[in-house]
Amino acid sequence: MHGQKRNEYKSRLLNPEAATKLATKAQQWNHLSNELLQQRRRLFSNSNAVSSSQSDDVKDKQQKPVSAEMLLSLTEKMLSVNPDPSHLWNIRREMLLYVPITEVPNEELLSADVSQSSSSSIPTIDIKAELELTAHCLQRNPKSYSSWYHRKWSLVYHLTHPTTTSKPTSDDEIDKNCAQDVHIKQHLDKMKSTLQSELELCAQFLLMDERNFHCWNYRRFVVAILGSCGSSSTIKEEMAIAEKSDMEMFNGSWSSWLNQAKVSMGAQLSQNAITAVGSIPSNSTNQVNEHDIAKSILQLTKPELEEIITTEWDFSTSKIQDNFSNGSAFHYRSKLLPLVLETRLSSSISDDDCSSSNDNISPSERYSAMLSLARDEWESILLNAVFTEPDDQTPWWYHRFLLSWAEPLAELEDGDELVEEYVELLFEMADSLRDLLEIEKESDMVSSSEKKDESKGVKCKWAYIGLHLCLDKLLPWIDEEEAGELREEANTCLTQLIRIDENSAYSTYSCGC
Repeated sequence: MHGQKRNEYKSRLLNPEAATKLATKAQQWNHLSNELLQQRRRLFSNSNAVSSSQSDDVKDKQQKPVSAEMLLSLTEKMLSVNPDPSHLWNIRREMLLYVPITEVPNEELLSADVSQSSSSSIPTIDIKAELELTAHCLQRNPKSYSSWYHRKWSLVYHLTHPTTTSKPTSDDEIDKNCAQDVHIKQHLDKMKSTLQSELELCAQFLLMDERNFHCWNYRRFVVAILGSCGSSSTIKEEMAIAEKSDMEMFNGSWSSWLNQAKVSMGAQLSQNAITAVGSIPSNSTNQVNEHDIAKSILQLTKPELEEIITTEWDFSTSKIQDNFSNGSAFHYRSKLLPLVLETRLSSSISDDDCSSSNDNISPSERYSAMLSLARDEWESILLNAVFTEPDDQTPWWYHRFLLSWAEPLAELEDGDELVEEYVELLFEMADSLRDLLEIEKESDMVSSSEKKDESKGVKCKWAYIGLHLCLDKLLPWIDEEEAGELREEANTCLTQLIRIDENSAYSTYSCGC
């Protein structure tokens, strides 16, 4: 159970009164589960015939009409108690998409294309109800995989299946295509407002548990959909995202709207996630489908793109400063780092269209911006983090990533001014880590000499690893005389690490380059 210690939870089961209550709840749950499955079978059955061996009471109960609304009510009741079973969410989505086949005239059932006749029955969902239900479920269990997934699914289905709220009075009064564009724009504007509210909800959840990776993942998804909404225009322009498949714009991937070469924030919904249950018609004359929306969405302008990335960058900064042990925030930041770099580089480009690339920027200019950003990260985030929590591995992992990310480009050679800046940054890091080691060694001193030898440097395990990494990165860029001294110091770091943990694998490392 989330948020409970194992021994406390087990002790509750030993209490006879608590055990009786749990048994009663289990019986009620089993009863609801059986009722749900029976009604689902009846709903999809072609006949509601009842066996003659059943009692009259059972007959009356079985012969009551079954509807998708009844099953939705049952799933809501059960999920409010336990939001984890994925099959309940599957049944709920099935009911949300359920289109009674009896609505189609018998003569049309014989036709080859049933979707044409039932196109006016494309189901829509009450997005407010679904968001409220999942919010309630997530309050019970903030790490419910199924609840988070259903929330994603609901947002995307609502985005790609808007209903037409108004129709033109006549064809002469307004062009139908123009009316559809206006409707799509209004729908996208409402969706953007909803998505902004979702970002605020994520912030609230992360106040309760700032390391809830489910919530971080969902925030990345919301940002992706927000970016995929893009801009809308009543004029069909060639800059619409035509090279992307329709669903690729709404599957949670950032690549469809960032247009960067190496975006590693991939999809969170599969290609067929929206229509996974049943066959949903997409050619309704009274509704707008995802293809129509995709055709009307324009790529983000540069200011829109910069606003999204900057907002997320600032959010990760605040979360890291609140808790240096927030691995999810550091991970998110590592993904945002290349995008922040591109944003800073593109600030010099005057074209408002985000399709303009940074290809005209020279490798030296790009690497200079990388070094500047890496130095900012070290001085504003990492330096404070490692001195405040030297035994917390989270910032050290980000430090390792930062060093690898900021390594000199292959085009640069020894003696290049930018290489010298990189070497200078490594020396500054090494000096700071030496100071950290000295401070921690002094704080580890205890009265007992035996304990002193045992504990000396234990809290500096990650500092030794960080210093060794800095020295190892320095060796290829300095002369042999200076390299010899640094190589000796790097090997001393390994010796100290082996002393801290004799069973570690540090003895297999060497600093010979």
